Amino acid sequence: MSPLFRRNEEKAARKAAANQEIERLRAVPVDDLATDLMSALGPDGPTRGTSIRVQQLCEYLLRDYPGAGQMDTLNLSAPVNRALDRLEGAGLVAPISVTRTPVWRITPLGESILAEGDVRERLRGR
Repeated sequence: MSPLFRRNEEKAARKAAANQEIERLRAVPVDDLATDLMSALGPDGPTRGTSIRVQQLCEYLLRDYPGAGQMDTLNLSAPVNRALDRLEGAGLVAPISVTRTPVWRITPLGESILAEGDVRERLRGR
């Protein structure tokens, strides 16, 4: 088999795995996805606790799936936005409107809840 075809097969397999993960993430309950996103918003996340865009959060969720292209990644925008709304309602994140679409930042309360590991309890209202 030609190395060219092998690379195409590997690329197709990576893309298929990424698409499968996207479908799995789209089916995850909002509170579970919100809990997963909190670590991306914190000091260990891709922006080290500074503001972050929805697309960066989508990319964070797919960080282990290099086959996900930019358009595939955007398929997570709606569930990520729902999770951010849930986190905002719990006082854990806040939007910063600098363009048409806001960037998000973790609040001081969110930082302490994340450090304590109590995100899920906070979302449940405890």
